[in-house]
Amino acid sequence: MVTNNHSLTTKLTPVLLGIHVVAIPLYPHLPLQVLLVTAVLTLWTLLIISGRVSQPGRLVMLLLTMMVVAVLMLSYGTILGQQPGSAMLLLLSFLKLFEMKSARDIAIVIFMGLFLIASKFFYSQSLLIAIYVFVVVVYLTSLLIVFSDRLGTTRFKARMYKSLRMIIQAVPLMLILFVLFPRIPSPLWGVPKDAQAATTGISDEMSPGSINRLIGSGEVAFRVKFNGDAPSHSDLYWRGLVLSNYDGRTWRLENAPAEAEPLLVPSADEKSRYRYMVMLEPHNQRWLYALETMVEYEGQLAVTREMQVLTRNNVIDVVSYNMRSDIEAENRGLFELERRKNLALPDGLNGESVEFARGLFKDSNRDDRRYIGNVLKHFGETGFNYTLSPPLLGENAMDQFLFSTRRGFCEHFASAFVYLMRAAGIPSRVVIGYQGGTMHPFDDYMIVRQSDAHAWAEVWLDDEGWVRVDPTAAVSPTRIEEGIEHAGLERGLLPSILISDNAIMQRARFMWDSFHNSWNQWVVGYNRKRQQELLEMFGINNATSSDLAMWLVVSMTLAGSLVAWWVIRRESVKQTDMIRSYYDRFCRKLERAGVPHRSNEGATEFMARVVKVFPAKEQELAMITGDYEHLRYGGVEDEARVRRYIRAVRRFKVKS
Repeated sequence: MVTNNHSLTTKLTPVLLGIHVVAIPLYPHLPLQVLLVTAVLTLWTLLIISGRVSQPGRLVMLLLTMMVVAVLMLSYGTILGQQPGSAMLLLLSFLKLFEMKSARDIAIVIFMGLFLIASKFFYSQSLLIAIYVFVVVVYLTSLLIVFSDRLGTTRFKARMYKSLRMIIQAVPLMLILFVLFPRIPSPLWGVPKDAQAATTGISDEMSPGSINRLIGSGEVAFRVKFNGDAPSHSDLYWRGLVLSNYDGRTWRLENAPAEAEPLLVPSADEKSRYRYMVMLEPHNQRWLYALETMVEYEGQLAVTREMQVLTRNNVIDVVSYNMRSDIEAENRGLFELERRKNLALPDGLNGESVEFARGLFKDSNRDDRRYIGNVLKHFGETGFNYTLSPPLLGENAMDQFLFSTRRGFCEHFASAFVYLMRAAGIPSRVVIGYQGGTMHPFDDYMIVRQSDAHAWAEVWLDDEGWVRVDPTAAVSPTRIEEGIEHAGLERGLLPSILISDNAIMQRARFMWDSFHNSWNQWVVGYNRKRQQELLEMFGINNATSSDLAMWLVVSMTLAGSLVAWWVIRRESVKQTDMIRSYYDRFCRKLERAGVPHRSNEGATEFMARVVKVFPAKEQELAMITGDYEHLRYGGVEDEARVRRYIRAVRRFKVKS
């Protein structure tokens, strides 16, 4: 190891800790190979800090860099994108610790850590993440203070306090920039394609087990604020996707051409119409959720013929949108191609189910409504069980479910029902989304969780159009009327937030959700519309971009001047006479011990008087007094003596 770098490398432990603190949210997303390299580099850094090995040379650093790139390519297939980019920045931060030559190199690593922790917002912009990032930034700023303090006069607590104070001083400027900076409809840069890659939610296909895997999650899917009363629980069907293509195992999307529009017939009953705003959590897909049946929306959205609501881009941030739905409206559109698509069944599979369907349809006098009722009666009266732990199904899944296992979740019942409808010649399809929701007890919005995920069916009736039929209601009516927590399912598989009997915990969770919802609306979802609403509260109406720029410059100038005045006023005395400040601290200790310093008394005279009272402290008193006089009046800078003086004052103790 290079000798003049020894004092620097021995101080790297808090920096190494800082890198790991920054990377904690990233570790669950990193591949095993990257985690192993991280562990090896950490161990190597600790050996350098302890002095057991020297810093690697240029050739070794080149090989290590090539190894990092190779591991990233092996893990991700690229070094571009959010996840590989974050992993590369993390590993390069470790490598930078191997070539410390000056405090400037330390600062570079800390700045890399600041950039890395900011990239966490690509994964999530939740309130918890914001709090975590704030704490990490305070710690990293304290590290900058450490390596800017040549005399080593500040302790950990003082550094953290000073770091926190510096960041708080910047808060007014940050708030002004956030509130007044002109909002634009699209970001200044593209978000990486792999952003939100690991989000929880409904996918664009359905197979046995795909819905019930979500039921154990208490995560919020979206929140809804109604303009007035909300519908009853049994009417809360939040439509997402329509699946028409079935290959014997999986249901998939097969939408009509984009130019085809639905044929909606609104009801005449005003009581069946609801206006509401949905606050959708990011799920990295294009579709939105709407109360059936959506008849009006705001914004640049697209509605397919199957009544799916789509955005232009994937939802990677919290989005809010306003809608109006009519729960009694009818969708009466059915082309001949749609009829054939929604009657198709895979060849050569589930022969017993097809035979059963045709026999039951014949027994129903070939009446569609009577047949639907008989199928639902069959589900409800012949021993079918609603469960989160259904057995695995084989190639003839419908035959096994209908005549053997008879145990399933909503996707099993919706899939089997649609299969029986098609086998009888009735056009039908699967709809997936959410059913239900819980009104917030302290706020005026509804929470729909991932555990409310649901699948149901739609059938075509010539005189009514597409009609919703939920076969789950025939097996577990309480699931639809009261919610998933009342459906008689295995409680151990449900999220704790639904089944907890702890009133205090439940209240705390709802209060946290209120904070989180406000954060989503006024921080994450702070767009041009929100900005205008806030400015109007202060009497600024119809503000243009130039108006905002003017207010921004004026506000930043005033706030910056006030903050600068406060900082200079507070710090000037302390910064110009640190030696005197520590001597005053020394005098206060003696005053508490019963020996106050007199205003007309010099340092040497004061020491002589104190020695008479505390003769055992003569050596300490002489050293502190001598150092004080030398440093304050000698005119010579002596960093070693300054450190000794400060340590002595801090350690000086005397009993009264």
